[in-house]
Amino acid sequence: MVIFTAFYLWPAVQTVLSSFFRWSLLRPWQPQDRTTWDYAGLENYRQTLNDASFWNAAINSLIWLVVFPLLVTGVSVLVAILIWHTRRWGAVFRTVFVLPMTISLAAAGVIWSFIYNPDPDIGVLNAVLQAVHLDGQLDLGPLHLRTGQWLADAGHLDLGFTQIRLVNIAIIIPAFWAFTGFGVVTFTAGLSSLPGDLIDSARVDGCRAWHLVRHIILPHLRRPMMVTFVMSVIFALRTFDIVYVMTQGGPGEDTMVLALLSWQQAFAFLTRPRAGLAVSVAVLMSAALIVFAYPYLKSMLRREAR
Repeated sequence: MVIFTAFYLWPAVQTVLSSFFRWSLLRPWQPQDRTTWDYAGLENYRQTLNDASFWNAAINSLIWLVVFPLLVTGVSVLVAILIWHTRRWGAVFRTVFVLPMTISLAAAGVIWSFIYNPDPDIGVLNAVLQAVHLDGQLDLGPLHLRTGQWLADAGHLDLGFTQIRLVNIAIIIPAFWAFTGFGVVTFTAGLSSLPGDLIDSARVDGCRAWHLVRHIILPHLRRPMMVTFVMSVIFALRTFDIVYVMTQGGPGEDTMVLALLSWQQAFAFLTRPRAGLAVSVAVLMSAALIVFAYPYLKSMLRREAR
């Protein structure tokens, strides 16, 4: 309890308390030094919640929260089942998907920046699209896609009440590429505990592949699916490095996310007392993480209670 209080509980409490004061990184707020106290109350939260940049970053983070976990969980399940079914080359395929996890997200962002480069002599994606004559503009109902400027103007998806800028999807794909290995390893471990006798009995009874996946494999992977989904949600909400490396929140604020906004508030104005605003963004992010992680934590505590 002493270690937990010193290294986890007190820093968390101190962070929340600092959000109620005005301070800068060059003159930080210190709870034991009253000369650093410039009490703001809820002003930092009021200013944050009334800031259009915050809500723009919140919408972009929401796109990450929806697209990234679904993409990682869905593709990881499919890949893990295919690897489990193949068996012979399973180790090779697992290695291929796990390898991107060995590099940092900043490095992944640099790699994919080259892939997205608008110059077809450098950018692999544009070179491939030009070779198959798929470059240009695609207008399909609410979807407006422009190839070429993937990190500048990739188009948008019009939902009526708002527009989803596709440049966010262009950044989510590299993050998905780097994180999918975690899901593949998690689901492969879950499939390794699947009773072989159950699968053999189902096949003898004439169970087709789709029914085998739907009624036996997917129910067995429910817990690994929950773990992968929750970890993907946490990763998506606190993502920073790959966005900073690829676009720095641009063009304009089209790809600005909450973690990057918090960093800008804290470090872009070192001499101005805006660190309290950055902390308020971080506290709101933490509250959202707790809300999203609560179902998983509740189910885990129930299993331990049994």
